[in-house]
Amino acid sequence: MRDEIIRLSSTDSTHKFALKLAERKNRREYIIVADVQTNGVGRCGRRWTSVRGNLFMSAIKKLPKKENPGRLSLTIACAVHEALSVYVPNDLYLHWPNDIYYKKHKLSGILISMADDWAVISAGVNVNSNPGIINAISLKEICGEDIPTEKVLGNITEKLNLRLKELHVFGFGGIKNYWLRYINEINRTITVRNGSDSITGILEGIDDDGRLILERKCGKTVIFGGDIFENTKGSEL
Repeated sequence: MRDEIIRLSSTDSTHKFALKLAERKNRREYIIVADVQTNGVGRCGRRWTSVRGNLFMSAIKKLPKKENPGRLSLTIACAVHEALSVYVPNDLYLHWPNDIYYKKHKLSGILISMADDWAVISAGVNVNSNPGIINAISLKEICGEDIPTEKVLGNITEKLNLRLKELHVFGFGGIKNYWLRYINEINRTITVRNGSDSITGILEGIDDDGRLILERKCGKTVIFGGDIFENTKGSEL
């Protein structure tokens, strides 16, 4: 069955729009896509800079059961990475928890909100325009030509459905292996920042709940949330 798509010429945020639909008593699965966002949102309340020519989408999905947020986040990141690999077969990396990078440049970001066993999954992809922020890049800059946003949308929704089904039927193992294959910072010294706190160690991998595992002088530390940075110094918590 094909996903039912709501197309908007403009909205403040597809994520906010989707959340309102998901709060209804008779909620259903939808894909919301907008040509323009006037107030796009990213992780931790950050602003997502929205430039015409890029993809702004949100999916309302009914999950078979209430899912662990860490596993769900990495599952969705793998789906988006796999979809974009059609255009960028090399040097496309996952950046914990769920960003997609080309080399050192950010190509896509993901935001997830949960309501019991319903998920609002949003993805922003720089398809044909660079938003003009530090370290950003677009598919057009990488590939040297315009990419139809409709095709990118189709690729992402297809892989999203497949990966969510995989998580439910087969568990997290295959998704975890995929994520570890494409994380760029593995076995490197990183700093994880969460608000004013920071912690430094060698990125060993992730556990079965999607949490980071850092190797430190005092032993292994497991981290659920934060932003990671390479080769920076932080205080041990």
